Amino acid sequence: MYAVQAPGGTLIIDAGTGRWLDHVDQLPEPPAAVLLTHYFRDHSAGALRAAAAGIPVYVGEHDQEKYIDPAQHFRERRSYMIYDCEWDQFSPIEAVPLAGVLHDYATVEIAGLSIEIIPLPGAPMSQIGFGIRLPQAGMQAVFSGETIHSPGRVPRVAPLQYDYCDVPGLANVYYSAQVLRQRTPDALLPSLGEPILDRVDAALSQLQDNLRTLCRKRETYFGGLPMEERLDLLHGDPLVQVTEHLYFNRCTNAYTWLLISESGKAMALDYGYLWFPVGMARYPKQDNRRPLLHSVDALKKQFGIDRIDVVLLSHFHDDHVIGVPMLQRLYGTECWAADTFADLVEQPQAHTFPCTMTAPIKVDRRFGVDETVRWEEYEFHFAPMSGHTRFAALIGFEVDGKRIAHVGDQYIFQREYEAPSESNPIIHSFVYRNGALLDGFEQSARWLARWKPDIFIGGHISPTANDDQLQAMADGWAREVRESHEQAMPLAENESHFNMDSWCGWIWPYRLHLAEPGPASVRVTVRNPLPREAMLAVRLVGPTGWQGTSATLPAPGRAEVEHVLEITPDGPCRRQPFALELDVEGRPFGQVAEALMTVGGPAW
Repeated sequence: MYAVQAPGGTLIIDAGTGRWLDHVDQLPEPPAAVLLTHYFRDHSAGALRAAAAGIPVYVGEHDQEKYIDPAQHFRERRSYMIYDCEWDQFSPIEAVPLAGVLHDYATVEIAGLSIEIIPLPGAPMSQIGFGIRLPQAGMQAVFSGETIHSPGRVPRVAPLQYDYCDVPGLANVYYSAQVLRQRTPDALLPSLGEPILDRVDAALSQLQDNLRTLCRKRETYFGGLPMEERLDLLHGDPLVQVTEHLYFNRCTNAYTWLLISESGKAMALDYGYLWFPVGMARYPKQDNRRPLLHSVDALKKQFGIDRIDVVLLSHFHDDHVIGVPMLQRLYGTECWAADTFADLVEQPQAHTFPCTMTAPIKVDRRFGVDETVRWEEYEFHFAPMSGHTRFAALIGFEVDGKRIAHVGDQYIFQREYEAPSESNPIIHSFVYRNGALLDGFEQSARWLARWKPDIFIGGHISPTANDDQLQAMADGWAREVRESHEQAMPLAENESHFNMDSWCGWIWPYRLHLAEPGPASVRVTVRNPLPREAMLAVRLVGPTGWQGTSATLPAPGRAEVEHVLEITPDGPCRRQPFALELDVEGRPFGQVAEALMTVGGPAW
């Protein structure tokens, strides 16, 4: 723990056990605030006592839920069959009243000091540091949490093992050490270890060397590259040129593609994770899926561009969109998205499709897939797509005399860094719960044949030159997907079925919160399983005592239809499921979809 003399009192860094509160009379000024680098109880247990004493407590944005509702955190945390070894069991056991939440990369004024919030993923992934100029010492210091203990060493390696056997946190600490080296602070003030007041860069460099040794001993792979090769990328230029005005960031989990205009602006196609702090764990949880700023420093260095003007999204998955709210907060970046999935990113609480992050994204411009959209001198053409997900759009544009097709995650090849061929085929990227339709790959293959791109780009494929062989692969893959599923499932034209993904319907919104019991309106979507027009009877049902409305809807063959229904709970509850019943011309399909409702309490 540290106490920083500030114009507005004493700033306390980390809360420890709380015993320090018995000795605050030894401080030059009373405590003005407590700032926590991370949630581990050896750092945070004293925060509750501090808050009870009237001292404001501030925590990082990715830790806040563990302080607000620790009981819910432990309810969600598995205690049998544990294969995710993250130290999230070392969380607070009582709720802590918070004075505020500290957002990554923000600069805040607390106790009269200007404090930079520095993301330092490691132990844990959500850790933050504080960059503060110490007025009395006249030095720039970083309170660095557990990033470093002493020259060349971390306090403990065990919390870096988020996965079973694998230790992705080693790479995160290596990344954080690089962030600190680039900042060139005068001093590092670790939470476990002694202050490092000289030879800071040498201490961090030695730490990276020792982490590299640990990485070398482990068979850990990220996106097809061994861990050591990924570490090497940190020391080079992350941007790879495709054409004169088109680049991609090779250090992102799902590739971010950057388009440069003649006027000196930058557009990003998707903006997700760096590969270090996320995407590494095989057992990910929402609160450690953390976006970090990327590409902007490289744009400034290479082009003098200090912000991203617009992000154009290909689909709604977190590895493609999670950094957008951060760009909007820091730079006022606009977000553009197709109608096919704009609602999903704006209202994540309203659905439960895979790979959805919790933070809503403000969509500044929506467009239909039949529209042509212009940004600077570039025109973008779109097409619907289903396969990896139906909530997506194919994107076509021209740059530097080349036609480009951004295919999202529709096509992924066995080896990301090699040209597609018979020995490097398309792999299964369709996810049924994403909405995978039988003709989805046929739809995208037809569009590619019409658009005739010179270059394929996408979320997990490096730039790929198009040729007849690649088009033949797309056509062949479409046939293979259809034929294999028609052989394995009852999908014939004259049969009753709910398409390849077997969705019968869904309820929007999926999560509802009522202050008190009363009627709640939801929009239900159901699919006609018959090849001809039919009458679909729908009804909302809940636990005993709940009342739901019903309707009968005409639907063309295989079509989806929507209707608004109501359900009324009979009292308080928390995350209580209720369901949608479907009957098609007297044939009951039962409860085909559900949603969750909370009545009462401060939050869902």
